[in-house]
Parts: sequence; structure tokens; C-alpha cells
Amino acid sequence: MATAGGARGPGPERAFAAALPAGTGEVVLAAEESHHLVRVRRARAGDPVVLFDGEGGTGLGRLVGAAPRRAVGAVGGPYPGRAPARPLVLAVSLPEAGRADDLVATLAELGVSRLVPFLAARTPRGREALPGRRHDRWRRLCREAAKVNGRSRLLEIAASTTLEAVLAEAPAACLLDPDPAVPRLASVLPVEGALPWLIVGPEGGFTAGEVASAERAGASRVRLGTVALRTGTAAVAAAAQALGA
Repeated sequence: MATAGGARGPGPERAFAAALPAGTGEVVLAAEESHHLVRVRRARAGDPVVLFDGEGGTGLGRLVGAAPRRAVGAVGGPYPGRAPARPLVLAVSLPEAGRADDLVATLAELGVSRLVPFLAARTPRGREALPGRRHDRWRRLCREAAKVNGRSRLLEIAASTTLEAVLAEAPAACLLDPDPAVPRLASVLPVEGALPWLIVGPEGGFTAGEVASAERAGASRVRLGTVALRTGTAAVAAAAQALGA
């Protein structure tokens, strides 16, 4: 569905353009993007179109060329993008490839700013290679999400790192833990100001040593509810709670 910037309901079709003019001018869309806009979305010459570059730039214009492999948009001026009230960073020990694809797509659609994959003691071998192996697919999923949610800036996906590095960068993070004795995430989220990083562990959970290290680094253990969740489900639920706070 097309998304109108600050308004409710449908709006002009949206398309990704790697480079937008500083003011007005024409933009030639890539073949894949042209095909999606013309063949899938059935846009025609003269139709309004919102073009975004994934780096925060958005322009409103019209489609002046509707060739299925070479669509051309004429940008007439800026256009408001949508964005969450506060940026959110999620550090996640990634699930298997297919579930990781779904996770990236959903986090991008929710409006998460940055995803930091990390390795924990119970992260299965080979997961550190996922960001590199799935780079092109994840980039495409992020572009598609931006066509739905109205954002002009794509989800940033970092290279794989370690839990220690995550804790060093975000010492006041919230570490998700299914322990029913710890506070709920919703109860510790600030009403104003920056949101804390959310750290989601592997399917096997964090080791006792990792939890202790996180707490020494300043992280707080929090839970989502009363049941344990898969990594991908927990990450999405946590993001939705945090962005809705």
C-alpha cells in the first residue's frame, strides 16, 4: 500500500531512488524498482510518486517515463517522511536464515533504526556470516518496508559483533530475560529521552555468566510477559513495546 506522509490513509506510490536531486530534477529508477512500480503497482506516466533514497531524503514528483525496466520520475520538491518519535537500536543473536529474513523485514517495517547482530555463548555456529551473506536480500527487504511505512531512512544493519562489544557500547541496555521475577520492559522505558538498547539473546538463552557480565556492565534484566518467546518473536514484541512507549 502507498503511504501518505503525515496524513492518514493511502497516498502516492513510493519508490526507492539511490540518488535524489538537491532540488528538482529527473531520476531514473533501477530496473528492479522500475518493474515493481510499473508492472506490480501499475503506475502510469503522470501519476504522482514519492521517491526516497534510504538516507533520509524524500521528494514528491510525477512519473514522466513508465518503461517497465526504466521508469523516470520528475522530482518537484521535498516530501515529509514518517519516523518514530525516538530512534531504537536492537542487538539480537540472530535466528536461522529464514527467520532472520522475517525479523529484518518486520523490524524495518516497525521503524527500528539499527539492528546489531551479535554472538553469544549459545549462538549456533555460522550465524556471524548471515549479515554478509544476506546483505542484498536484507537491503531489498528494508526498501520494501520503507514503501509501506513511509520512512525515508532504511534500517541500518551492522556487522556481527560480540555481546561484550554490545555492552561496551550500550552499558545501560535492557537485556530480555524470561524470568518472571524481573520487571516488565514497559515499566522501565523512559517517558522522554533516548530509548535504551534492547538486547535479545539466542534461542537457548544467555548463560548465567553472560547475565552476570551484563549486569556488571550496567544492563537491566527485563521481561516481556509471562511466557518464553522465540528470539524473533521476542525482538519484534520488544521493538513494538518500545516504539509505542
